Amino acid sequence: MTFLCCSYGQLIFYDNNGFHIVNPFSGTKVGPPFLQSVHFTCISYVTLTAPVASADSHLLVGAGAYLFLWRIGGDSWTKHSPKVGSFSTEQNVAFKGKTYALGSFEWFYIIHLSPSLIIQKFKVVFEEDITEDLYSTNEKSWLVVCGDVLLLIKLVEAGRRMRSEAFQFMAFKLESVDTMTKKARWVKVNELDNWDIFISVDERCEALPCMNPKGWGGRSNHIYFPSYQSEKPWAVVQLWQKCYYHSTQLFNTGRRYLKLESTWVFPARFLVPSCDDLTAVSAVGD
Repeated sequence: MTFLCCSYGQLIFYDNNGFHIVNPFSGTKVGPPFLQSVHFTCISYVTLTAPVASADSHLLVGAGAYLFLWRIGGDSWTKHSPKVGSFSTEQNVAFKGKTYALGSFEWFYIIHLSPSLIIQKFKVVFEEDITEDLYSTNEKSWLVVCGDVLLLIKLVEAGRRMRSEAFQFMAFKLESVDTMTKKARWVKVNELDNWDIFISVDERCEALPCMNPKGWGGRSNHIYFPSYQSEKPWAVVQLWQKCYYHSTQLFNTGRRYLKLESTWVFPARFLVPSCDDLTAVSAVGD
């Protein structure tokens, strides 16, 4: 059984019997009918579009040039061929009634599921319309919603050419989407205000926002992540602060590695996770 992603608090796996959507707290499992199509050749990405309890929740699967959509609880798949050329997503969030996705090679998508599936494709640009080289093989990105703001969080390995182990977390917010120029503009966010964010170093797992962290002894404007140290399973660092950390597992994990890494999960009944319900879990079946 291959781990594919963690989406809306659910772990999604695939084996010879098809897809399995697993609740990590209760162990309950739901799955779609077996996907039979000559166009279903290999899985390029998979995600939920909403919490499984939502009436609008679908399992979205990408396979080559095709998209397959299964409504949770339904008895059939629908096949789509997006008119946006190559389409592959790495992050997916629901925001203000739409589904937003971050793709590889600096692409950003807005996915409309009804009345019919429509995908809009935009180029990611940063302040002053300068597209920065923030997408190298040793950098990771997450989309996360904090209140009414859509953020792009980046884990950047700084000073690699000097064999430094410095890294930092960066943050940008979606400023505008231009349907004429097909550009999604992001601007730098210096602080997270009264938020902090829980990140798994495995990009297949979603980032979880937490408001009012001081209520449970946490620190605002910080990123929490697994530390891979036996004496302390998690670590915390301030946004934009450069740190030195002696573990390549911050980067040598994720999509290229089949094993499920340590991550954060929360009960699926919470659309917006409460800090008290965040739980660190380790990979099963190592």
